[in-house]
Amino acid sequence: MKLISQAATTLFGLLAGGMLLIATGLVPYWRALDTVEFTEAFATSLPTVGGTMIVLTVLGTGSMVLAAGLALRKKLPGRVWLAAGAAATLVMLVCVPFYFGAANAALSGGTLSGEAITDELATWQQMHWFRTIVGILGLFCAVRAGYAPEKVA
Repeated sequence: MKLISQAATTLFGLLAGGMLLIATGLVPYWRALDTVEFTEAFATSLPTVGGTMIVLTVLGTGSMVLAAGLALRKKLPGRVWLAAGAAATLVMLVCVPFYFGAANAALSGGTLSGEAITDELATWQQMHWFRTIVGILGLFCAVRAGYAPEKVA
């Protein structure tokens, strides 16, 4: 079980790290571009960045939910921390269909006006920071689960 928990934490760490990289690297770059350049850059990078993040989201979320489920079922010492980490990954996941699916399509579609792009990108950045912070907190919980004291029989 410890190996599953460690693998899940590692995959979740990759997801949270990817989110942080986008928040601190890509988004400021995108915001510095004029709207026409941004639309082209966003549309060009969306398949690669989005595809990578989809894989990390599936692996990170799936492994955390599996680890938390097993830990809860076996009543392991770190189960509450793993469950909190799994909940964080699910919150991150739910944001995609509720906001990012439509927003990404709008930002890459070239149909928005310059002002609408600027406004939407500002909202996108806020939503992304929300997901990133939830991910970092969830990663803390997953790491903390590894330090739960073992019960002495």
